[in-house]
Amino acid sequence: MGKGSQSTGGADRFETGGDEVKSAYEAMFREADDAIFLVDVARTDGEYTFTFKQNNAAYQRQTGLTEDAMFGKTPRELLGEEQGAAVEANYRRCVERGTTIEYEERLDFPGGTSDWQTKLTPVTDDGEVTQLVGVARDITEQKERDREYRRTHRRFRTVLETMSAAVFLKDTEGRYLLMNQACRDLFDVDGDPVGMTDADLFPEVVAAEARADDRRVVEDGERIEIEETIPTAAGESVRLTRKSPVYDEAGEIRGVCGVSTDITERRERERALQRIKDRLELAVEGAQIGVWDWDMRTDEVEFNDQWARMLGHSTDEIEPHIDAWERRVHPEDLGSVEDALSSHVAGETEFYDTEHRMRTAAGEWKWIRSVGKVVERDGEGEPVRAVGIHLDVDEQKRREAELMRTRRVIERTQESASIGWWEVDLTEESLTWSDEVYRIHEVPTDESVEIGDGVAFYHPDDRETIEAAFDRLIEDGESYDLELRIMTETDRTRWVRTVGDPQYDENGEIVGALGLFQDITERKEYERAIESTREELRKIIDLVPDLVFAKNREGEYLLANEATAAAYGRTPADVEGKSEGEIIPDADDSAEFRQDDVEVIESGEPKTIGEETLTTAAGETRILQTTKIPYELSETGEDAVLGYARDVTELKRYERTLEEQRDTLMLLNQVVRHDIRNQLMVVESYTGLLEDSLTDEQSRTYARTVIEAAKQAADITETAKDVTDVLLQVGVEQTPMRIQTELNRQIEQVRADQDRATVAVEGAIPDATVMADDLLEAVFRNLLTNAVVHNDKEVAEITVSAEATDGAVRVSIADNGPGIADDHKEQIFQEGEKGLETGGTGIGLYLVKTLVDKYDGDVWVEDNEPTGSVFVVELRRAD
Repeated sequence: MGKGSQSTGGADRFETGGDEVKSAYEAMFREADDAIFLVDVARTDGEYTFTFKQNNAAYQRQTGLTEDAMFGKTPRELLGEEQGAAVEANYRRCVERGTTIEYEERLDFPGGTSDWQTKLTPVTDDGEVTQLVGVARDITEQKERDREYRRTHRRFRTVLETMSAAVFLKDTEGRYLLMNQACRDLFDVDGDPVGMTDADLFPEVVAAEARADDRRVVEDGERIEIEETIPTAAGESVRLTRKSPVYDEAGEIRGVCGVSTDITERRERERALQRIKDRLELAVEGAQIGVWDWDMRTDEVEFNDQWARMLGHSTDEIEPHIDAWERRVHPEDLGSVEDALSSHVAGETEFYDTEHRMRTAAGEWKWIRSVGKVVERDGEGEPVRAVGIHLDVDEQKRREAELMRTRRVIERTQESASIGWWEVDLTEESLTWSDEVYRIHEVPTDESVEIGDGVAFYHPDDRETIEAAFDRLIEDGESYDLELRIMTETDRTRWVRTVGDPQYDENGEIVGALGLFQDITERKEYERAIESTREELRKIIDLVPDLVFAKNREGEYLLANEATAAAYGRTPADVEGKSEGEIIPDADDSAEFRQDDVEVIESGEPKTIGEETLTTAAGETRILQTTKIPYELSETGEDAVLGYARDVTELKRYERTLEEQRDTLMLLNQVVRHDIRNQLMVVESYTGLLEDSLTDEQSRTYARTVIEAAKQAADITETAKDVTDVLLQVGVEQTPMRIQTELNRQIEQVRADQDRATVAVEGAIPDATVMADDLLEAVFRNLLTNAVVHNDKEVAEITVSAEATDGAVRVSIADNGPGIADDHKEQIFQEGEKGLETGGTGIGLYLVKTLVDKYDGDVWVEDNEPTGSVFVVELRRAD
C-alpha cells in the first residue's frame, strides 16, 4: 500500500493508481497461499488502537473467520483478553520500531488452535504509521513435527545413555562423532569425544586393527561381527563388537556405527566348562564307558566313540537313531529291555538299568550293561530327553558262565569302577582331588593335600616309578598310564591305575597335569583268582557250543573243546597233542587251516575268515565263521594261535533265501507298477474324452476330479518305485551329481504335469555337484509335488532357490499353501505321516528324509511369508 492510502473494507476499499493495477493487486491478495490481513492503527492520548480491516481467502480458510466477522474488530474482541493483549503487543512493537518484524505465535480461532509464523510491515502516512500489513503462515504441522522430533531425540538419548553396551559413531575417516556413557566409561573418556580417533585411545596395534575393520565396513558396505580384546583402564576386556555402515539420504556411506558387548565373563565360564568337560571325557575314556543321549521326541540318539567301539564300529557306521540300538539287541533280550525302559519312563523305577546282548560288527553277541535316566519332561509330564551309559560287561558275563566259584569277585570288579580324577596346577603349585580319590586314599574330603602328599601315599617300592613318570610328564609332556600300589591313610595297601596327561597354555607351555585315578585292587585279586581256576575254566570251555581251539606253530593242537573234537568224531583228549593232518578228515581243509594259522602267527595280527568249509567225520560240509588271533604260551613264550569258529551253515542258507525273496520283490514291483500306470493312463485318457463331451459343469468337475486323482495315483506309483529302490538297494555307491541338472529336470517336469501350479526360480541355480545317487531326482520330485498336492490355493505358487557354500548346497522350495504348524514340522518326515487335510500316503516326505539322511545331508521345513512353507534340503558337496 502506498503513501496516503486508506482501507475502508469491501472490494472497493482499495484505492490505487489505476483499475488494471488495482485488479492485479486484488488477484494477488485474494489468491495467495499465505494468510494476508490489514490492520488500521489509531493513536489517542498516546494509546494505540488496532482494528482489523481486511484479509484474504487463505486467512479466512485457516482461521475459520469471514472477512465481515473480522472487519472493525480489535484483537481483544476477536481473541479474548489474554491472546488479544499478546497480539496487540506485537502490533505495538512493529509500530514503535517502524520496521518489519517477524515472530511466532499460537492462537485460538473458530477453525482450531494453530501455530503461526507472522511477518508485520508498517504502512506510513506523513511519517506516521497508519496501517499494518500482516503475512502469516500456518506452521502447526511443522511445529508438531519439531516437537515429535525433540521427544524422539530425548528418548533416543535416554536409551543410548542407559545401555550397558558401548555404542559409538565414527565418520569415514575414523573420527568419533558420538559415544554413549558406557563407551566413555569403557575408554575412560572425559568430556566430548568428538574428533578423537582410535589412535588416541589404544595402542598402535589395536588402533590399526580397529581402523582396518572400519575401512572394511565403509568400502564393502558390510556389517561385520568381531571378537576382540581391548585394553581398558580396568584391564583387558573381551568384547563382541558389531559394526554397521551408516548411510545418508542419498544412500552414500557416511560413517560407521558400532555396538560392543562385554563377554569377558562368558568366555571365562566357557573355559571353566571346557575344563570340566575335559575331566569328564578323560574319565569316560579311561573307564571305556559308552554314552548315549536320546531325543525322545524325534528318536534321534547321539552315541559317543566308546559306545561304537564296544561293538566294533566307528561312529560314522552307527545311524544316530534309536533303531540303530534296537536292531542290535538280541531278540531274546529285547522284550525284557523294553519292559525295563517302559517302567522307568512311567516313573516306576528311578533308573533304567538292564544287561543284554548286542550284536557286534563281526556278527557276534556281546553283553552290555545299559544304565539311563529320563532327565527332561515337558509341561504335561511326557519324557523329552534321556541320557545313559553303556558298560562292556561281556567279559564279566563270560567269566560268570565259566568260573562260578569267582562270580562274586567278578561282579564287585565290574560294578564298582571306582574312578576319580586329579589335577595339578603348576602355576598355583596346587593339587586337586575328586571325592573318589579322597575315598580311595581313605582321607576325609575336607582335608587339603599338597603335591608332595600325593606322591607320599605311593608304596615305597613304587614311589620312584611314579616320581620319574611325573617328572617326564612336566618336563617332556610325556603321558603315563601305570598300575601301582598305594598305602592308604589307615595303612592298607591298594592297587591303583593312575593316568596322567600334560595340560598346556595358549603358548604351548606345560602349566599342569590332569589325570585319572582308579582303584583296581579287586581286579588284581581277581587276576590271582584266575590263576587258581584253570581247571574250572577248561570245564566251562567244553560247554561252549562253538569250536574253541589253540595250536602251536607246527600245527599241533594245544587245546580243543568238546565242539571242536566232536566235529572230527573224536574226544578232546584224542585231538590235543595231534597235528591237523592226523585228525582232520579232509586233507584240503587241513592245508587251508594250516595256511591261515601260519599267517596269523607270523604277522602277529588277528584274522577273521568270514566263510570257510569243514567236512566233518560224518561227511557233512559245514560253513564256519572263524576268528584267529596270535597267542604266546605263558610257560615257554612260544608263538601260537587261538581260534574261535561258529557254525553258520543255517545262517547262510537263510541269507540265500532272503536274496531270492529280494529279487522276487523287485520283479513284482516292476510288473505291478507297469500295469497300474498303464491302467491309470487309460483312466486319464478316457475321462479326458468324457470331459470334452459333457456339457453339465458339475459333471465336468467330476471328470476333472477323476483325472486329477489318476495323475496323483501315477505319482504315488512313482514314489512307490523310489521307496522300493531305496529298500532294496545293496552296496550302491554315491557319486558326484550335478544339482543344476537334477533340479531343473524336475522343475520342468512339474511345469509340464501340473496345470494348477506355477514354478519360479529365484536367482541362478549353482553349477555344483553333490554326493548322491540316481535317486536324488526323487528328493526334488517329491518336494515339488508335495508343494502342489497339499496346496489349498486355486493356483499353487512355488519358488525354488539354491545357494552353494564351501561344504554344502542348500535348495529351498517355498509354496503359498496353508503352512505347517510348529508341533507338526518334525512329524511330517516320519514314515506314514500324512499332511493336514490330505488323503495322501504320507510316504513321499519319509522317502525324502530317508534319502537325504543316506546322503549325509539334512532336510527341514520353515514358515514362508506371508503364508505357506519352505522345505530346505542341504546336501554335502562333492567338489
